Amino acid sequence: MRGDHLAPAPAPTTRVTTFELFFDLVFVLTITRLTEVLHHEPDVIGLLTVFLILGNIWWMYAGYGWLTSNRATSSLPSRLLLFVAMGGFLVMAIATPNAFGADGLAFGLAYLVVVVVHLVITLSFQRGGGRAVMQAAVSNLGSAVLLIIAGFVEGAADWWLWGIAAALHVGLLEFGRYGSFSLLAAHFVERHSVVLIVALGESMVALGIGIGDRVLDPALLVAALMSLGLAAALWSLYFLDLDDDAERSLETAPSERVVRIAGRAFGYGFVPLLGGIVMISAGLAEVLEHPLDRLSPSGAAFLAGGAGIYILGIAAFRQAVAAAGGIQWLASGAATAVCIVAMWRGAALVALAEVALLGVILFGLAMISHRLRQRLRQDARGAVVSD
Repeated sequence: MRGDHLAPAPAPTTRVTTFELFFDLVFVLTITRLTEVLHHEPDVIGLLTVFLILGNIWWMYAGYGWLTSNRATSSLPSRLLLFVAMGGFLVMAIATPNAFGADGLAFGLAYLVVVVVHLVITLSFQRGGGRAVMQAAVSNLGSAVLLIIAGFVEGAADWWLWGIAAALHVGLLEFGRYGSFSLLAAHFVERHSVVLIVALGESMVALGIGIGDRVLDPALLVAALMSLGLAAALWSLYFLDLDDDAERSLETAPSERVVRIAGRAFGYGFVPLLGGIVMISAGLAEVLEHPLDRLSPSGAAFLAGGAGIYILGIAAFRQAVAAAGGIQWLASGAATAVCIVAMWRGAALVALAEVALLGVILFGLAMISHRLRQRLRQDARGAVVSD
């Protein structure tokens, strides 16, 4: 086995493997723990905490999505290293609720482990991209060091260190050079689609948290079914068209732009998607506890605000993969505006009414976007035929 990790990389498969699916299960705990943050701190500070932690974790998680689209996971050395990375992600997930406190150092050290493993595997197959690999290594290691230092400080300094760590990722994406990096579009898109499904599964976990051991009465049954409907609406907004659009965009883009397009779509787009799901999950827990009562201000804000942030994430994703038209932007803007109103006035509504309203908004936007995409594709086929 000695030196196997430095051997030429076996070709990755075009489909996501069962080992990758197993790797992604760690992300279930990450979403669950982020939701716990909002349960314990249902305010603006809690939201900022969630998005700072999510942004930093997601950068490296998406990095492993890129890694496995270039390097097969079938060899024993690769799997052993990925198991180590899984351990790092697991520790980060466990430390998440207290990442700005007593568990900050554990989080930072686990982040460093994840970064180092990613670098080791990257060096084993990325032979010709020394400058690009060095850029990523300096940025990622810099973020890890900042998070470790954050484990020793408190107050404003802690927030600044976390924010700068996230800013390094943005800087690398926008100003780095990736001409030597390759990307297997079908595998990369499917891998991220799987993670989104895993995150949506957290909204189902919220059903169990909210229901507990209560007897299933009619109001609770309706609330559970409506929560499932809301998750289906979130699924529809992405999976009706956007996974296909993303794969097509990555396959047809010039090689020097592929990684940047992927980073903007699955970075800038996915952070609000995942953060929106976390917020909605926190809100659904309250709905299931008191389906016929009015929502608390924080519960209404989590539900409607989460839906609005999810819609903005979808819009950012469409923009990144060049799948956004003017009418779609208008529809997304109108839907977001309604969510803002629902967030502001949601505390005046019965919990079930709030879920129903948001379900109608999300399903309506999904159907409008789907019809527009179908029409654009038909027009494109017609133009090809006429030529």
